[in-house]
Amino acid sequence: MTIPKQRIRVVAGTPIVIGDRRLLPSVLVTSLEGQPGGAAIFGALKMRPVSIVEEGPDGARWHAIPNETADVISVMLAVGAGVAVVSILIMLLAWLLRE
Repeated sequence: MTIPKQRIRVVAGTPIVIGDRRLLPSVLVTSLEGQPGGAAIFGALKMRPVSIVEEGPDGARWHAIPNETADVISVMLAVGAGVAVVSILIMLLAWLLRE
C-alpha cells in the first residue's frame, strides 16, 4: 500500500479588467491522489479563493479572503468535544457517588 500524494499550490486566475483597474484572483488548490502500482485509483481536488490583487493607477493592493466558514466549524468542533468531555465526567462522577 502506498501513501497518497498531496500537492498544495497557489494558482493565479484569469485577470479581470474593470475600467482602469485590473483584478487578479488567486486560488489555493489542494489535490490528493492515490497511486498504488502506478495507476490512479482515487483523487480529490479542493479549491478555495485566497486573495485578490487589485492593480490600478495608484499601485497594487493585496486583499486577503478570509476562510470564516472553517474558523466557525473549528470552534463548533471544539465546543462539541468540550461538551462530550464534561458529559463523560458528570456520568463518571454520578457512577462513583452511587457506589
